[in-house]
Amino acid sequence: MKKIFILISLLYNILLALAQTNYYAVTKTFNEQGYTYQCDVSGGRNVTLYNKNNKWTYVNQMKKGTNTPFYVTPENYSPLYVKDKNEAYNDSIFKVIVNNALADYKGKMKGSKLTIITCTDSETGKISEVLFNFPGFTPYATIPVSIYREIETKLIGLKYTLTPLAKTLNYVYQWWAIEPK
Repeated sequence: MKKIFILISLLYNILLALAQTNYYAVTKTFNEQGYTYQCDVSGGRNVTLYNKNNKWTYVNQMKKGTNTPFYVTPENYSPLYVKDKNEAYNDSIFKVIVNNALADYKGKMKGSKLTIITCTDSETGKISEVLFNFPGFTPYATIPVSIYREIETKLIGLKYTLTPLAKTLNYVYQWWAIEPK
């Protein structure tokens, strides 16, 4: 009897796992109420999800007036954000925003990190764009686009104090890999 119960439980869990909707298996556009998101899936099943109105998604970070990409490396590291109350607040609220938005999904996210990329306006210091990267086989592929939109709308507008170097760039690129807690 115990073996039958275990077998039924195992089959039930397999069916639940297979029944999860993967919203991001192929490249497509999501036309939602008042916003449009683009999902680009690369050959390795890596998903890039972003607001279709974004202008920096596939544009390299560069010094203004040049066509030369600007990359921060260990050899040329210079901070782009001033370590002040804005940065401390943003770093803490960032985690709160993501954790709150994914609260209903935390259990299935254990061990998986979501990469969130922000593009900060180099004139104002405010986050102007947000995009998400994740492998298409992770639980993040089962999260509806509306949840990602919720995260985006709460992050946009957060303000950083930029260093003089950051103000010379077309935008400031920053990313976080977050596992919801």
